[in-house]
Parts: sequence; C-alpha cells; structure tokens
Amino acid sequence: MMIRVFVATTLVGASFLLGPLMKPDGAAFASQESPQIAQGRAHYVEHCLLCHGADGQRGEGYQTPIWGNGTQIAKFGNAQGLLDYMQLMPFNDPSLLDETQKLAVVAFMLAQHGAIKPADSIEPAAAARIGIR
Repeated sequence: MMIRVFVATTLVGASFLLGPLMKPDGAAFASQESPQIAQGRAHYVEHCLLCHGADGQRGEGYQTPIWGNGTQIAKFGNAQGLLDYMQLMPFNDPSLLDETQKLAVVAFMLAQHGAIKPADSIEPAAAARIGIR
C-alpha cells in the first residue's frame, strides 16, 4: 500500500513537473504538441520518469542525461536506432509498452532534445531518416 501511494504521489508530481516542459527559447511545448508527442509524454511520466527524471537529465536509476546537454542520445544516430534500443525499456518490464507507445516516447524524447519539432510525429518507416545530433 505504501509503495502504491508513493508511486501515485510521484506520478502526480511528475505530471505537474512535465506539464510545462520548455524549449530552449523558453516557450512551452505542451500547447504545440502533436498527439503522438503528447502520448509519448504521458508514457514517459508513467514508465520512464523514475529512472530518467522529469527533465531527462537524471533520475533515481540513470544518472546520465537522455536529452539535452551532456546526453548520449546522439550515439543512436537516428530515431530508428533509439527505437531499437527502446525494445529494452522500460527496464523493469519491456512488455509494458507496445511498439506504438515506444515510438511515441521516442518522439517525445526527440522533441525535448530538439531533433524534431513538438508538432511533428514520427512514422515508423521514416524513423531511420530522422537524425539525432
């Protein structure tokens, strides 16, 4: 029971924290997000936030930023490479997210990183053409 309360409290707090994520110029993402990126945000809050943090910079389980400054996201080369890696996530149970949900999380991460625009969506067939720097 205590764990459920903690998780629920953490997720409610995380939703508050992730709601106003900002672009580098200070403008909010949420009002401009594609449905895919909005879904990716929700899946990130539910399944990724604890390990990777609200800002993608550090979480309880992973201390290296997954987007933004100091990230290792570029090592995947493109959205397909990141999606392939996402087959291992979430680490506690990779079956918690299906392919569409994992692609939405990838889109959300890439929007946070600036590799795609918040209004964009990623089609599976085009993922290999979306580079990550």
